[in-house]
Amino acid sequence: MRVETGIFGLDELLGSGYRANTVNIVLGSAGTGKTIFALQFLLKGLEKGEKGVFISFDMDVKGVIDTALALGWDEIEEYINSGQLKIKKFYAEEVSYLNNDVLVFISEDATEPLRIVIDSFTPMIASLNYGMRNDVNWFFSRLRELGTSVITLEEPLNGDLSEPSVTIPMFLGDSIIHLKNIGYGEAFNRTLRILKHRGSWHAEGVFPYRILPGFGIFVEGAEYVVESRAEANLDEILSQHGVRKEDLDETLLKKLQKLAESRINGVDDAISEVLRRLA
Repeated sequence: MRVETGIFGLDELLGSGYRANTVNIVLGSAGTGKTIFALQFLLKGLEKGEKGVFISFDMDVKGVIDTALALGWDEIEEYINSGQLKIKKFYAEEVSYLNNDVLVFISEDATEPLRIVIDSFTPMIASLNYGMRNDVNWFFSRLRELGTSVITLEEPLNGDLSEPSVTIPMFLGDSIIHLKNIGYGEAFNRTLRILKHRGSWHAEGVFPYRILPGFGIFVEGAEYVVESRAEANLDEILSQHGVRKEDLDETLLKKLQKLAESRINGVDDAISEVLRRLA
């Protein structure tokens, strides 16, 4: 089962969206659109009748509504008033690392499917060290039990991604999307890269994106990825090399079939190279 992200052009880069009951990291510095990403993810579920939970260490209900209204998402207030979307602002100075109150708030009246956002996770783990990895793993496991989550992380100002507060959640998360503001001009000012998508194919490379009224984050380049992901015709490739299926070892044939179905770039050439080496 796949969970649509709500981000225009992103699902095609993730192999049809996030995997259900996963924890998905969105890493970026200020101004890259992490909160907009998170709200788009929630809104997609709300439109489908799902429930959503938004936890913030920065914005209260009014802040969320104001952000949504600025993008033209007037319906957000209706979802909040109906109880379909729950919002809670926690204060970092009052919340210990991975405080149980956060999980209690998420799990109250939680029913599947549930979309969970923590924006940003950084204040919860500001004092994190490598010895606390098991605690983060436990917290993420609980989130997976409750629903599908998006967690935003602040990129360190010095760009050092080796800090434990960044490294550990990225390592334990099921996917990582890195948003960057590179300042090369409007057309290529912001870029998105998928660093990991555990248990799933994902597109390689860097993709420009814009933040558009009404749409929010709008990723470009998905059309090329879709066109290039055609399934290889194994029978045709075997015929070109004068190879019959019945002459192939059963294990090798199974591997070739799996490769043909993978839809990765250059799959035809890869199969041909394997067959040439067997000749």
